[in-house]
Amino acid sequence: MQRILQISDTHLGREPGPIRAGYPDSDRQLARVLEALARNEDRPGLLWLTGDLAEDPAPAAYARLLHLLDQHVKGWPVAGLAGNHDDWHTLHRAFDAAGYPLDGHRILGGWLLIGVNSAVAGQAAGRIEPAELDRLDQVLTTHPDHWGLIAIHHPVVPIGSAWMDRIGLSNPDDLFAVLDRHPRVRACLFGHIHQDFRGKRQGIELLGCPSTCIQFAPESERFALDTEAAGYRVLDLHPDGRIDTRIQRVSEEART
Repeated sequence: MQRILQISDTHLGREPGPIRAGYPDSDRQLARVLEALARNEDRPGLLWLTGDLAEDPAPAAYARLLHLLDQHVKGWPVAGLAGNHDDWHTLHRAFDAAGYPLDGHRILGGWLLIGVNSAVAGQAAGRIEPAELDRLDQVLTTHPDHWGLIAIHHPVVPIGSAWMDRIGLSNPDDLFAVLDRHPRVRACLFGHIHQDFRGKRQGIELLGCPSTCIQFAPESERFALDTEAAGYRVLDLHPDGRIDTRIQRVSEEART
């Protein structure tokens, strides 16, 4: 069995502190979640960061992100994705210097893990470009005997919140046209929505992740915050293609 941990939407500002009035300190929130991971979880096969890692994508924000990872989960395998708040090139330089892949793919036992870039500069909604879809198809084709796990920043289906559904993935049919050719793909992870979400499409689990910062209220017509605590997703990947998954919340009381 392989264990994957997912965190998302850390939204670190140019400087430490709240990114908006009434918000918590994004750096402290991320530190709390990483402390909980280090305390409660064994070293995973991968810690996957699924986008919107910075609110303001300055190099200083990504440097603090890497420092917090080094402080709390040093030695863990890490991979990342850019979200709509990130600058892909700045994030890529930071991750490359730290030895962490952005997008890309890796093999873990009988599983193939593929990060897919959906970030479009200057837009809240996402789109997967044709070259990225071709890469996804090629990687899946090259590893036909592995179970597939895909990660992307933007939600690939509507989640029932009207304002969020307007800024999800704009070309999900193009993604599913690829995935439908590869029946061993078992799940697609995403961030962006700041909440737990579980759906299914033709045998593929569709899994959204809470934010380490603030949470969005489910099924909201307009932007609204939720009172749920920050959290992360745990995924246990079994050799036979089964996935066990849960959301772990990190309350204020859990701070060390």
